[in-house]
Amino acid sequence: MTDTVTTSSAGQQFRDGVPTFLDQVRRDGFVVMRRQELAGLVRDTDLEELRGAFENLPVDTQTDGVDVYRERRYGRLRVDVEGDTVSLEVLPNAVFRQDAIPLWRGKDRVFEPVSEEVLLSGGIRALVEFDARMATAADGNTSWQVGVHLVRVVARVGADGLPTPEGRHRDGHSFVGLHLMRRDGVSGGLSTIHPNDGSHPVRTTLLQPLDSVFFDDDMITHEVSPVVPDGVSGVRDMLQIDFNPAV
Repeated sequence: MTDTVTTSSAGQQFRDGVPTFLDQVRRDGFVVMRRQELAGLVRDTDLEELRGAFENLPVDTQTDGVDVYRERRYGRLRVDVEGDTVSLEVLPNAVFRQDAIPLWRGKDRVFEPVSEEVLLSGGIRALVEFDARMATAADGNTSWQVGVHLVRVVARVGADGLPTPEGRHRDGHSFVGLHLMRRDGVSGGLSTIHPNDGSHPVRTTLLQPLDSVFFDDDMITHEVSPVVPDGVSGVRDMLQIDFNPAV
């Protein structure tokens, strides 16, 4: 199924059709965006509907040998950027590989799928559209194969949540958008971004829904510290959107 989204160039996120955060991505390899900077990008009702999708995630069973408890779904899209129009087509589910990360190298990981209804929901469409426009403006490529990951990291007493059990790493994609959906009952979760140019690492904590990071995977490595429950348990929900040139 193909769904077409027409993008307005007006607003805080775009100037003359180009993402306003693009210069920082080209210069530094990443940009951290706070909820208020993305105001109006996702309608409140669409954001709440998307946050609700994280309440129906199965346990991630693909963590053999890794001491982490999380819940996860995975979906795939073909995304084409043509001027002010972004087209989304749902692709069949497939195995997920991350051979760039030693922890997962050589492993065909299979996750339960994101439903087509959720993949084409207003919240995901708005964020995929925004990230795709950013990737195209930074790279010039207009056709992308996109992975959409709904990930809940659970922290419990005696078992901290591990957003990045692989430690400092590259994801092995061209571009990645990370969008916080929920952070309830936890502390920690400090994100550290290491630019390739040797400049000082940048540390930040995503706190509010829609706090986001977008990065060029070739220009940085990154990691996130454990999340610790404030009480008996807590969660950190992240929407991860990865981009690779379509073949």
